[in-house]
Amino acid sequence: MNGAPDVRLIARMRTAQHGLSLVELMIALALSATLIFGIFTVYLDSSRTSRVSTALARTQEAARIGIDIMTRDMRMVGFQGCADPDDVTLNVIANNPPTSDFFETTLRGWEVTDGNWADGTEFDGTSIESDAVVGSDVISVQRGETMEIELSGNMTAENANIQVQGDDVVRFAQNDIVMISDCEAADLFRISSKPASDTWAHANNVNSTNRLSQAYTDSARIMRFSSSVYFVADTGRDDTRGNDILALYRQINKLDGSLLPPEEIVEGVENLQIEYGELLATNNVRYRPADEVGDMANIVALRIGMLISNADPVRDDTDTADYALPGEIITGTSGAGTVTHPEDQRLRRTFVSTVMLRNRD
Repeated sequence: MNGAPDVRLIARMRTAQHGLSLVELMIALALSATLIFGIFTVYLDSSRTSRVSTALARTQEAARIGIDIMTRDMRMVGFQGCADPDDVTLNVIANNPPTSDFFETTLRGWEVTDGNWADGTEFDGTSIESDAVVGSDVISVQRGETMEIELSGNMTAENANIQVQGDDVVRFAQNDIVMISDCEAADLFRISSKPASDTWAHANNVNSTNRLSQAYTDSARIMRFSSSVYFVADTGRDDTRGNDILALYRQINKLDGSLLPPEEIVEGVENLQIEYGELLATNNVRYRPADEVGDMANIVALRIGMLISNADPVRDDTDTADYALPGEIITGTSGAGTVTHPEDQRLRRTFVSTVMLRNRD
């Protein structure tokens, strides 16, 4: 007995060492697969939700940027300091001026029905005319833009030099265009001297005359002449599925009055539609598209609408929806509308903002 193995102990050890049965193994595999599938499904749902949220956020951010930039310009249409545009006509003496009638050209709009929408304007034959998306709108605004410049003394006569000072004096060069105004008069002229001297002449070698409307005092305001054109065009880029990416563009003028090349403002703007609020004799405001406005001088408000998409195709289905913008319904390409959007899987949203023009009655 002393050296013999314990038979009962050996039997218990053999019983404890048996493996999994086939049924137990299959149950374990099924539970593991279910758990993995559940985790994978949650991941996919979370990833898709994140992509949709990101696309929506980027679309809203694009709308905020685009509309904010446009409305900042639109609110100041026709601004010429404290000189009321209804009572004070901008006196233009600059040679080759960007406008000969500021009140008439300060606000203009076009319906882009074909590639020749700009026929007869300064945009005829330019990249704006050829690039603007057919079915969208184009709007041009002009205004004075306040500078950090002031008169350092009163003019002795309307043909006298203007003594100036301020941080923005160095931004100007000889032959650049300048607006000057007070509450009684406003002038647009070219600087004939070297601006860095702080003595600005307006001689008739670059102006039609060397006389301004009046001799301005140090209460006058110096401004740059600002002209901006907004339109929608193809960026030349494609999304991951080969669809064209459009954007909102702006073209502005240099200080000498010539136009700079168009600059991309914000990506994803597929369509721009604008209605013009015309003040009626009854003091009511009627909104109409540009080609139905009789006189832009009667416009006191703008209704700006944008259709914006995100380049990431996050939709599960194809977008065939209709989108309402001011004065226009944008349909899918398979729809019956005259203005359409691509039928793809991009997320689209419309954004509309109404702007009151501060310098119009």
